[in-house]
Amino acid sequence: MSVSDDLHTELRRRLIAGQYDPGAKLREEHVATEFGVSRTPVRVAIQRLVEEGLLEAAPNRGAVVSEWRDSDTEEIFELRVLAEGQAAAWASRHITDADLDRMDALNMQIAHAVESKHKAYLDEVQSANLAFHTALYEACGSARLRVFGTNLLEYPLVIGGFFIYSDDDARESVRQHTEIVNALRTRNADWARAAVTSHLCAAIERFRKTRKASRNAIKPSPRCDGPSIEIAEE
Repeated sequence: MSVSDDLHTELRRRLIAGQYDPGAKLREEHVATEFGVSRTPVRVAIQRLVEEGLLEAAPNRGAVVSEWRDSDTEEIFELRVLAEGQAAAWASRHITDADLDRMDALNMQIAHAVESKHKAYLDEVQSANLAFHTALYEACGSARLRVFGTNLLEYPLVIGGFFIYSDDDARESVRQHTEIVNALRTRNADWARAAVTSHLCAAIERFRKTRKASRNAIKPSPRCDGPSIEIAEE
């Protein structure tokens, strides 16, 4: 890999992991100094990240960390519907019984974690859910689709999807996972694609519902123990 490839990989990892705040500026000279390289590979790496939507071009040799909008999250989900549905269809031709048993085990792990609610259970759910969906791409038989699809899974708003689940939502997701595995066991490509599509479309609707509820939430009025007072807005 070239120096710019290495820089792109590391900066992308940091951006996806949330190490830079939205709106923060990445200056070429600062990145070059940190990594001990010239500005040229830094400029190339930043441009690639701008093209990927993780950064936004800014004047004076730098870029700004992109802020995620609701439309960005929906776009990722919609891309996943297309990519993961295709991955499931192709995986029906290649997936092994051992792969399917592992997906079943991951789904059971999610179910047990949701019911037990042990300390850090959400981290366990998130990790197992990511592994479940990654398994579809690993079994699809296409290196190109695997790379594209797993990149989509890396985005934090997608990976963290279980954090906006109610218990009933999580149980329904487990049921949908079971249907995906059952479809793959029958080697029925159309059923596998439909099961994944239904699962991800439900996730999109859950996200929309959660965001709508958040926007409609009424901020509580200030309270105090003494006499009521009026607070003027400046």
